[in-house]
Amino acid sequence: MSPFCIKSALMLELSGQPWQRSDMLDPTEMPHRKLPVLATPDGQIADSDGIRDWLEEQGADFDAGLNTAERAHARAWVRLAEYHLGLHLLQMRWNDDTVWPEVRDQIFQPVPEPMREEISAPVRKEIQNGLQWQGLARYSEAERMHRLEQDLEPIAALAADSPFLMGEQITSADLSVAPFLASMLYTSETSVVSKRLRDDKVLCAYLSRVFETVPLP
Repeated sequence: MSPFCIKSALMLELSGQPWQRSDMLDPTEMPHRKLPVLATPDGQIADSDGIRDWLEEQGADFDAGLNTAERAHARAWVRLAEYHLGLHLLQMRWNDDTVWPEVRDQIFQPVPEPMREEISAPVRKEIQNGLQWQGLARYSEAERMHRLEQDLEPIAALAADSPFLMGEQITSADLSVAPFLASMLYTSETSVVSKRLRDDKVLCAYLSRVFETVPLP
C-alpha cells in the first residue's frame, strides 16, 4: 500500500545491504509517526529520504554515472513522484467513494468488519481535509486528470525512448516514480486512474523493467 515503503525496499535491494521486511499496522510509535523506518546499527532511520541518505553513507550510489545536471534532473523526478503523483494517489484512495471501500478493507483489514468504518472514518476525514487544504480535492475529476496527464505523458515519452527515465541505467528517479505508478495501477480496477495506467502499454512495460531489474523478495 505504501509507495514509500516500496521505494525503500528497492533501494535496499539495489544497495546490496542485507535486510528483512517487517510489517506493522499502526506506526504512531515510530519516528515521525509514519513508515517506512529502517532499523540499523546506528538506530532507527525514518523516512525514505533518510533511508536513502543512510544507504549512501554506507557506499550506495543510486545515480551512478550521472553528471551534476543529470543528478539534479533525477532529484526533480523524485520530488514530482512524491509530491504530485503522491497527491493523486491519496485522492484516488481516500476521496473516491467508489475506490474507498476497497482501500478501507485493505488498510484496516485487522479491524473487525463491524467496526471498520467507524475506526477508519476519522483517518479518512483527516486526509480529505488535507487534500482540500492543499487544493487538489477542489478540482473536478477532469481537471485532476488533466494535471495527472501532464506528469504521465513526459514519463511515457522518456520510457518509450530508453529503458529508464535517465537512460540505460536505473536511477533514483525510477526508484521513486515506479512505486507511485505501480500503487496507482494496482489500487483498484474501478478507478479511472488505475484504468488509465492499465491501458498504457509503454508505462506498463516501464514498470515491468524496473521491477525485473530490481526484483523484490
